[in-house]
Amino acid sequence: MENSLKSIVETIKQRRSIVDTEKSLHEVVDPFAQRTKLGQIKRAKEDLKDLYLEYRTELKQRAAFVILTGSKKEEFSALAEKDFGCFFLDADTFYLSILEKVPARLYTNFTASPTLFDHIGARFGDMAQDIEIIGHAAFLFESKYKKVLKDKNDALELMKRAFNDKIGGEVVGLDAIHRVAARAVNEDFSEKTVPIILQTDDELLVKELARDLKRLTPNVFVVSIGTKVGKDIKNISTASIKTVTEESVKQSLLKIKENLR
Repeated sequence: MENSLKSIVETIKQRRSIVDTEKSLHEVVDPFAQRTKLGQIKRAKEDLKDLYLEYRTELKQRAAFVILTGSKKEEFSALAEKDFGCFFLDADTFYLSILEKVPARLYTNFTASPTLFDHIGARFGDMAQDIEIIGHAAFLFESKYKKVLKDKNDALELMKRAFNDKIGGEVVGLDAIHRVAARAVNEDFSEKTVPIILQTDDELLVKELARDLKRLTPNVFVVSIGTKVGKDIKNISTASIKTVTEESVKQSLLKIKENLR
């Protein structure tokens, strides 16, 4: 598997080098040579689209999710990314990317309604294909979601609970893979495992993601950092540390590596 990803990266580099020649196309005087070069550049651009999808598929097969929570999570994430090749995102990124496209009037001092859910469902439909979701359950309003929403935070909380209940939290993982792939491909990343950190203070979200991401991969781990972590979260944590240092981050990630399947 590792060699296949390296092969894709090398092919991507080669196609990029062809696309880069577009900058000097004006220097080609001969009309026939210029048309030939244009054809090569066009094919290279088309190849890069296919290669990116192939690259993302490979990354998906290698993904290992680390769900991070606790008072020192930002410090852990920063060290894990800087020194240990991890990628990290806020676990709310997926939900917020949808909510930001929904009219604020539908969740500002307003009661949650079918109209709000229709908007969320439509925006999710717009992005579903991009993150490799072909079919999914409808995001339908139910009476249990009829709550007064004061602001964006209230809407986000409701959306997370309803989304994970009706669609499934694994979409957070698919969205994360899509975002990480866009960055990793530019860094020529070709490691055997893709460690993706999803950080959050929402302990219910931790439990939902720990359950639902396993539909994508068995490699899903919870790490609790510092204080303010509930006992039930500590009970499902692969690693739990109080002080964030380079050594403690290293040992936590090594423990996760030992448990990879």
